[in-house]
Amino acid sequence: MSPLFNKIATRSFYILFSIIIGLLFSEGILRLKHSIVPNYDIEMWKYAKQLKIKSENELIGHVHVKNKSAKLQKTLININDKGQRDIFYDNKKLNNYDRSFLIIGSSITLGWGVKNENTFISKLNKLSQQNNKNWLFINGGIGNYNTERYVNNYLENWKDFNFTDILIQFFVNDTENLRNVDEPNFFVEHFHLGVIVWKLINSYKGKLQTEKIENYYRELYNDDNFGFKVAVQNLKKLSNHCKLKSINCVLINTPDIHQLKPYKLNFINDKMKKITAELKIEYLDLLNSFQKHEAKDLWNDYGDPHPNELGHREIAETIYSYLTK
Repeated sequence: MSPLFNKIATRSFYILFSIIIGLLFSEGILRLKHSIVPNYDIEMWKYAKQLKIKSENELIGHVHVKNKSAKLQKTLININDKGQRDIFYDNKKLNNYDRSFLIIGSSITLGWGVKNENTFISKLNKLSQQNNKNWLFINGGIGNYNTERYVNNYLENWKDFNFTDILIQFFVNDTENLRNVDEPNFFVEHFHLGVIVWKLINSYKGKLQTEKIENYYRELYNDDNFGFKVAVQNLKKLSNHCKLKSINCVLINTPDIHQLKPYKLNFINDKMKKITAELKIEYLDLLNSFQKHEAKDLWNDYGDPHPNELGHREIAETIYSYLTK
């Protein structure tokens, strides 16, 4: 080999070695930092790795790993034998209650970032006990779900339980199309640095920048939008199921709490109220309850726009008031 080739090869080796050491050092620093101050995207990444498993049903996408726990965003999440963040129960236990409510939805229903005893579902159980109501509320929330996923998960895995009521916690992005979502690459799947870089890249090209959010949602709720049509089809499917089994069904419209005053997504509330009336599903709106507060007062810690304990208290009180009116 020529001296020139050896020189180039040596320099290339040192450059590559330096890059690897730099990446490993950065990864180590990020992991140390995130162990002290949780990062929202990293905690969601850990949630996917520790508590989720791929479903064979592509309409569901993923389910919770049964009988497993994880501490995420400094909050313990315990999953029962049915893939729910809740107690162990069976039909015999459900039959002991005058009313038993299954609440289906995504990460807000799950109670992301909120201790189990402070979630709105736990608060509903406490309110029921305090007011001598023989009621039970069960948490059927799973993160990164949309309407198609939580309806089909219920129909595949939980429809044989004797719930008297189903509460659908509908969130504004539940009409997104989550089919055929790309699998993360090796770098993103295994490294904190990969998640941070991925987030940075997407923040520049993301549709959910403040100035674009209204246009994004108007597109989601266009009558011709595939995700919207699928969401309505699945609500209809669930409505028919509830009628067949004489189950009370309520859709609880949950607003985006990034910005509440003024709230620019009222067209979603209007549209969902109309759709639920057509499908003979009861409708409850949480917007007025949230608007009693400043948006940031309802956020979790660590820049997480999920409702905190205050937000969950408002949800619980609003639902309980509706159910007892």
